[in-house]
Parts: sequence; structure tokens; C-alpha cells
Amino acid sequence: MRPLEFEFEWQDAEGVKGSELACTWASLSIRVNNSVLTRVVDPSDHRVREHIHVPLYPLAEWLATNWWSILHESEDRVGLDDRSFLERHALGPTREGYRFPNMQVVSFDTRTRITWKHDTLRWTKLEFLDRQGCEWIDKQEFRETCASLVDAVVARLASWDVGNTFLQAEWGAIRGADPQERRFCETAGALGLDPYSIDEVHKENILRLDEKLSVAVFKEALPILRADSLGTELFAIQKVLRLGKASSIPLERLTCVRDEVVQSVNGRSRERPWLGGYLLAREVRTRLGLDGTPVASWPALSRALDEPRIADGRLSRSTAFNHAAGLEGVVTSSEAGLPAFAFSPGGYSQTSRFRFCRGLAELLVAPGSDALLTTSRSSRQQCGRAFAAEFLAPSVGLRQHVHRDVLDEEEVEELAFQFGVSPWVIKHQIENHGIAQIKGTSPP
Repeated sequence: MRPLEFEFEWQDAEGVKGSELACTWASLSIRVNNSVLTRVVDPSDHRVREHIHVPLYPLAEWLATNWWSILHESEDRVGLDDRSFLERHALGPTREGYRFPNMQVVSFDTRTRITWKHDTLRWTKLEFLDRQGCEWIDKQEFRETCASLVDAVVARLASWDVGNTFLQAEWGAIRGADPQERRFCETAGALGLDPYSIDEVHKENILRLDEKLSVAVFKEALPILRADSLGTELFAIQKVLRLGKASSIPLERLTCVRDEVVQSVNGRSRERPWLGGYLLAREVRTRLGLDGTPVASWPALSRALDEPRIADGRLSRSTAFNHAAGLEGVVTSSEAGLPAFAFSPGGYSQTSRFRFCRGLAELLVAPGSDALLTTSRSSRQQCGRAFAAEFLAPSVGLRQHVHRDVLDEEEVEELAFQFGVSPWVIKHQIENHGIAQIKGTSPP
């Protein structure tokens, strides 16, 4: 069984107006892993059934219309409550009066998250029994399953001699796109734009992105870039990368153990990037002889890395970061090939150390290449955050300090002070490693 399934049978549609609706009328069951999103109680006989009777045309049209955004736009830029974002990613607002489940779809690097929640359909007596849920599936499998559904609907239209529909035109453009067109459409979709109705200014800015940024920087920039300030943000990214190159730090002790560390964790936990970050941090700590010792200050971090240049925490910072929302730091190389950094200004000492350690993760996994530290939740950013958390506040060290099953906020803050990190980091470390429960939160 595939993680996402659209099971349907074509049905006769009595009294349904609109040829594209009538010919695509079907019984439809939507399954995501072990959940059936279309399980309902039939009001006619009060029996539970796992399918609904709807035209498939609106579902296929919604998928085709929002294809590039569904597959490539992150929620990191605007958030889940943004109205225009919901229109691109949620089936609920575009049901056109039909009884589709209130489903929302957002894709990340390699995975797609499908969530659904209960809502009241005032125009029908049907009520979906699976009231809410969240499942993650492979992005490629999601793409293939959805494409098969749209293909089937388009074929059904053709078999009934129904033509000149918006769906057929849109899907024909998607299916017929060459590699260069697909890359442009993917970028536009990631920015929340419709690639088939885009103005010249946005078009030129998208093409400049592809031209000016390396592949890795381009990929990490997309989730945080905003379409209406694309030119300004591109300039800011280029500027802080140049500034970073002028502020190098040798970090010889770290680079000496890099190959051993990377080889040790290579290929492990690719599907869960945060686990890869934890493993990476533990390997580095082992080779640096840190065990469970906290790295609670800049001097402590300086000693751990044997790098006196960072003892005072005076790293290169620039107000240019203020022109690229969501960008927190860059990692690059100087002309001499040494590691180099630049970070956004302000913040507490613990915040700057955390960001610096995220940069250390980039030096380990992609030495010599430019990298961005952002607020997004891409796999690369998750790996870096997990590395920084485990490097600064190791789970083995926290276990030695925690002697109760449930901690309150005051105890969390005390641990944060001891380990020199924010309470947010302590909470995540304690919960993610199953060390204890935080009072006021639900158990996993």
C-alpha cells in the first residue's frame, strides 16, 4: 500500500450541471498511511463508509493550479495562517461546495506533510470521522500519486469529448515543461507565485537568483526569500557573503578531525536530519575530549576548539542582514581557504554562540562551500540546529543534571544558565532525547 492513495470509481451523475463535473463524478476514498480522510457516516442509513461522492475535477484543478507551490513552497516565510498561503496549500477554502476533507499539504526537501482537521460543512449532513491528523510521506511518492490522479481526470475529460478546460491547459503546460522551464516554475512556486501569470519584474529577479547564487545557497535561500523584495534580499545575501570572506578563523583543531567525524556518521539518519546533527556533534565532542562537559561561554568554546580568536565572541556582524528577513548568518571561505563567517547583529551571547556552532556544522558537512544560516526548517538547517544544541548542551550531560521526571520552568532556566544556552534549547534537548517532561506540555 502506498503512503497516499486516491481510490475512486467513476459514477453516474444525475442532475449535475457542468460537463467537467458530471463526467468526473466518482466515489472517492483518500488514504494517508493508516488514516482514511474520507471516512463518514452516511445520513441515509447511518452506516460508516470510507468514500464520498464528489466530482474529481475540482480536486484535480486545485492540484494543477497550485502544483509548483504545493511541491516547493515552505511555510517558513509567511506562516500557516496567511490567507494567500492557505489558498495555495489547503483544499478546504477551494472545495466549491463539495464535500472534500479539509486537507492541507506542504512539501519540504524530501518529504511532504499532509494535515487535516475537522470542520463543519453547513450545506451537507456528512461529517468526516477522522477529525484531525498529521502524516509525513515521501515527496516523490506524493508527486507521483497526485500526478496519476490528475492524469486520470484529464483522460476522463478527453474520453467524454470535454475540452478547452482550465485544467487541461494548466496540466498540459506542467507536463510539457522542459528542464529549464521546470526550474523556473519550481522557483516561482517556492516564492508563492504562479509561474504562468508572472510580471516581468518578478521574472527578471527569479532569473537573477539562478545566475548569481550557487546551487547550495540558492536552495537554502528560497524558503526565506520574499517575492516583493527579491532584488533587495539577493543584494543583501551577496553583500554578507563578501563581508564574511574578510573575517576568517583557522579552526585547525576542528578541521583536523573533520574527515574522521564525517566518515563516521556518513549516510546515517538522512531521513531525519536532526538525528544526523546529533550524531555529528557527539562525534566531534568525543574527538575533542569533551564528553558531557557543557560549553557554556565563549572562553569555554575557545578552549574546546583551541581557537583563541573567538574567546571574546567578537565575530563579524553586519546590518546588511536586516535587509534579508530570515537570514541569520553565512559560512564561507577566505581567499586563503580558511573558514570565514558573518552573522546578523544583536542578540544575546548565547544566541551568537548557538549560531556560530550551526556554522561549525556547515564546515563539517560542506567544507569550502558557501552556506546560509536561516530561520527555515529545511533538512540542512535542522541538522545545523541539532548539532549546535548537542554540542553546547549535550544530552549525556543533561541526564547527569536532571534527577526528576517532570521539570518546571524555573528548573529549565537554571539548566539553561548552567549550560550557557537559551531555555528553548534546553526544552528541546530534554524533550527530544526523552530525558524528562516539561511541566505544562503533553507527553510524547
